Amino acid sequence: MTGSSLSKIFVFVCLAYLCAPPAFAAVSPPPAYADDSEKAVNESEIPIQFAAIIVNGRKLIGPSSRARRRSGLTMIPISIVARALGDTASIDAAVRAVKVQRQNGEVSDFDARLGVVRENGLTVLVVSSAGEIIFSPSADELYLPAEIAATLFNASISYNADDNTVNITRGQAQINPAASQNSHRFADIYQVDYDLRLNRDSSASSRNLTLTAIGRLADGRFHFTSNSDGATGRPISIRNGTFNFERPNGQRFTGGDFGAGSNLQFLSTNVRGGSASIPVGEAVITAFAGRSFSGVYAPVSEPTSQDERQISLRNRFRYDTNIFGFYATTLNSLSRKASPLTFSAGAMRFSGSERSGDLISGSVNYDAKRVSLQGDFAFGKFKGLRPDNSRFSGLAAAVDVAGTFNVTGSLALQARYTRIGTNFLSPQQGFREPVDRKAAGLLWSPTKWFSTSFQASTTKHLGAAGQNNNFVTAAFAITPGAGLPRLFVSHTESRTGSAGATAFTLVNASKEFRRLRLFLNATRIKSLGPASINANVSAGYMINDKHSVELSQGIGSGKSYNGHFDWRTSNLLKQRLSLSAGVGYNYGATSGFSKFERLSASVNLPRQTSLQVNYYQTSAGPMLLVSLKGSLFRRREASAFLDSPVSKMNSYGKISGRVYQDINLNGRFDADVDKPQSDVKVRVDGNRYVVSDENGLYKFDSVIAGDHKVYLDLLSVRADLTLLGGAAQDTKLLPGSSSVYDFRLVRTGRMSGRVWLDRNNDGKFDDGESPLADIRIVTASGRDTLTDADGYFTIADLAPGEHVVLIDEKTLPEKTVTRTKPAAVQIFAGRETSEIFLAIMDRPAEVKKFVSAK
Repeated sequence: MTGSSLSKIFVFVCLAYLCAPPAFAAVSPPPAYADDSEKAVNESEIPIQFAAIIVNGRKLIGPSSRARRRSGLTMIPISIVARALGDTASIDAAVRAVKVQRQNGEVSDFDARLGVVRENGLTVLVVSSAGEIIFSPSADELYLPAEIAATLFNASISYNADDNTVNITRGQAQINPAASQNSHRFADIYQVDYDLRLNRDSSASSRNLTLTAIGRLADGRFHFTSNSDGATGRPISIRNGTFNFERPNGQRFTGGDFGAGSNLQFLSTNVRGGSASIPVGEAVITAFAGRSFSGVYAPVSEPTSQDERQISLRNRFRYDTNIFGFYATTLNSLSRKASPLTFSAGAMRFSGSERSGDLISGSVNYDAKRVSLQGDFAFGKFKGLRPDNSRFSGLAAAVDVAGTFNVTGSLALQARYTRIGTNFLSPQQGFREPVDRKAAGLLWSPTKWFSTSFQASTTKHLGAAGQNNNFVTAAFAITPGAGLPRLFVSHTESRTGSAGATAFTLVNASKEFRRLRLFLNATRIKSLGPASINANVSAGYMINDKHSVELSQGIGSGKSYNGHFDWRTSNLLKQRLSLSAGVGYNYGATSGFSKFERLSASVNLPRQTSLQVNYYQTSAGPMLLVSLKGSLFRRREASAFLDSPVSKMNSYGKISGRVYQDINLNGRFDADVDKPQSDVKVRVDGNRYVVSDENGLYKFDSVIAGDHKVYLDLLSVRADLTLLGGAAQDTKLLPGSSSVYDFRLVRTGRMSGRVWLDRNNDGKFDDGESPLADIRIVTASGRDTLTDADGYFTIADLAPGEHVVLIDEKTLPEKTVTRTKPAAVQIFAGRETSEIFLAIMDRPAEVKKFVSAK
C-alpha cells in the first residue's frame, strides 16, 4: 500500500467519526473472549462478534472464514462458503451484484439495486434494506445476510448460540451414534411441504415447485426433495430430486442429485446417482457413483426472454461424465470425539467426452484453542481441453492450506495458500481451475467498541495470461453502544489483469435515535479514467410498532442521481398481514431518467401457510412474483422428530387419553352418557402441557422414553367438578410405545351440619342449649371450615363417596370434649348431605381414688 493510500485512510478516520456500520456491516472484530467462560456475555454488550462456520460438517479455517454476528444478524462470507460448497461466486461491486454458479449447473444471482435474488432467471426472494449492504471489490471480503446467502446457495443456514457456530448444510447430514430398536411402524410420513413460485413479466411466465417430504423408514429417517419447473408453453417437469436415508448406526444412503465428497474439497462434485456411507471402526467410509454435469456444452444463441433463458439453461444440462469415488473420514471430524486432529482420504475417477481423470486426495484438520490448521491435497492424471481449446494429457497436483493463530483473545492472524496445477481438472468445468492464490489477514479488537482488520491476497490464474489479481484491504469499525454514532471505514487497492490498478474507499456511518435512524454510505472508486464518487443518505422512521417509512437519496459522479421512498406496515389483522410499497428513480447523463415502483404483501394463512406477492414496475416492464409456501401434511409430533438426531428419534413414545365427566359413576367413558371436558390442561413432568379438545382428548406425541408423571392442572377444571382417583399418574414410557391415561371428573357434593354444647348429654339440640362458633371441622381428605355464630358449617367441592368428618379439639372451649366419635358421611354428586349434628359436652369431673397404705 502506498503512502498516499495510508494518508487517505487517515483523512477518513479524522472526518468520519459520526456514525457506525449498519446492520449489514462487512467487517467485524474477532472474538472478544479468550476462553469459554466469557462467551456468556450478552450480545448487546458486544456489538459485533465472530462465529465459526461449519459447512457440511467441516469447519472453515483461514482468512475471512468466520461469519459475523451483530444485533441478531448473521453475515456470511460469500466467496469462502461458495468454495467450501463446490460452487463459484463472482462479485461486481460497481453494479452491486453477486452471481453464484452451483455444482449442479444452476445459476443464482443477487441484485442489490432491486433487492431481488434470482435462480436461473426466476425471482425467488425479495429483500428490503439491500442498499445498506457493503460491497467490497475483493470477493473474499463480501458478506451477505444469511437469508440471502441461503437462497443463493440453496442451502440451510442456522446459527447455534450455544457454541457460537453457523451451520451450513446442503446434501449432507451428520452421522450420529447408534440407538436401540423400537416398535414403531415400518414406515411413517411426518411432514410434506411445498413451495410454489410463479413469475410473470411482460413477455413470459415461469413457475417452480419444490416438494419436501420427511418421515421414518424402518429404524431410520428419510428426507425426499424434488424440484420442478415450467414456463410458457411448457408444463411443469421434474428438474432434480434427492432421497436421503439415515440410520441410527451411522449408515447413510443417498440417491438422485447430491453433492459428493464434501469432506475433501478436491473430490467435491455434483452427482446424479447413488451414495452410501458406512461406519467402520473409528472411521466412516463413503462410496458414490453416477454421472456428473460437466458444464461443457455446445454454444447457443443468447436468449432474450426469461422463458428462453429457462429453456436454454435446461437444454444445456447434460449429465455426460461418468464418475466413481470413495473416501474415508475419521469420526473426529464429525464431532464424535474431542480430538483436535482429524483425517480424510479418498480417490475418484471421472470420464467424459471433454475431460477425464484419476486422482487421489487427502485432508488434515487440526483445531485447537489457539491454532487451527486445515490442509487439502490432491494428485492425479488428467486429460482434456485447455482454456485455449488445445488438448493435453498429464499429471497435476493441487494443495490448499489455511490456518488461524489466535495470538491473544483480541488478536488473530490468518493465512491461506492455494496452488492448483495447470493440468488439474475437476469433473465440472469452471470449478477448481488452475490457480495460484496466497492470502493473509490480521484481525485486532483491543476493545469491544473498536476493531480493525488487514487483508492481502494475490491470485494468479495459471494458463490464462492477464488474469492476475492482487488485493490489499485495510478497515476499521467503531461501534460504541448506547445509541452513539457508529463508523466503518475501509480502503482497498487492487491490480487486476483486466482493469489495471484500482482503488476503492468506503465510508459507512449510522446514528440511531429513539424512532429515527440515519445512514450514510459513501464510496470512491479509482479505476481507468477519473475517480468516481457516490454517496447515499437514508433515513428510517418508526411511526409506531406497525408502521415505518424510509427515504433515501443518492448522488454520484457524472451527474447521476437515484432515490427511493418506502413505506412498511406489519402485524395487521392479528399479525397475519404485512404490506410494503415503494417508489424510486434513477437518472444518468447518458441513460436518462427512469423510475420504478414496488408493492409487496405477505399473508400468514392457516395450516402454516404463507403467501407473498411482489409487484415491480420498471423501465423494462412489469413483473409479478407470487410465492406460496405451506404444508400439505404435518403430524403433531413432526417438530420433535425433525429436530432430533437420528440416534434419538426412535426413543420417543406417546401419552394420550381423555378428560371427561363421569355422569353415571361407572368408571369408564360412555359416549351416550358421559360428558367430554375441553380446554383442560394436562401436564407431563410440569414443563409441558397440552389442552384437551372438544372431545376431551389430549395427546403428547413426542415424549422421550423413561419415567414421567402425568397430571391435570386443576386450575383449568370447571369449579363444580373434581377429580376422582389420583391427580397424578406415574408411567414408565418405552421407546415407540403408547400410554393411555383417562382422567375422571365428577360433580362435587357438599356436607352441612351444626355444632352445639349438649348440656344434658342426650345427643339432641334442646331449648336452652347454645351453638358453638369458630369450631374447626375437618375431613379425612384434608378439607376444613369453621362454624358460624349459629354453629352451622358447610364443606363444599367434595368428591362423591364416603368422607370421615371430625372436630379439631384444639378449637373447643375449655373443659369441653366431643361427645361423638368421628362420623362417616356419604357424599353424592351434585347433592348436599345435611343434618350432620356434632355434639360437644362438658368434660366429666375427675374422681380421684386414694389407695390406703398397708
